[in-house]
Amino acid sequence: MKRGRAYEEARKLGERYPVEYSEADRRVVLERFDFPPGWDPQFGKLRYELPDTYPRDMPTVYVPKEMSYEGGSPTHLLHGISPYGDSDWSKWCIEDHNANWDPASDTLVKLTTMMRASLADPYSDNPFAEGSA
Repeated sequence: MKRGRAYEEARKLGERYPVEYSEADRRVVLERFDFPPGWDPQFGKLRYELPDTYPRDMPTVYVPKEMSYEGGSPTHLLHGISPYGDSDWSKWCIEDHNANWDPASDTLVKLTTMMRASLADPYSDNPFAEGSA
């Protein structure tokens, strides 16, 4: 993991959200992320687990386990998968959305924008396609 880049990207996210950055744990948590309409609660945390190979490989994304969308649970919300030793989170499977992570141009800031689109259209197989959400 390129720690300088991750730190700078977390700092940039800090211009919009309170951010908890842990270089030792390779974790970035956005505090008070404003989830799109339909999510309950509307404000919560968004967690990125950075792989050792970051930025070459895309971070894993987690939302608080109590999150629900219009009372249901979209297929991309994997309640049974959480970070090792921390069952307060559920994985959001953005990888299924054909995100096409490009380490040369994609950042945690762009991932946050991608997450907003994904969460706004949580039942879509490709929320990034024109006409989704």
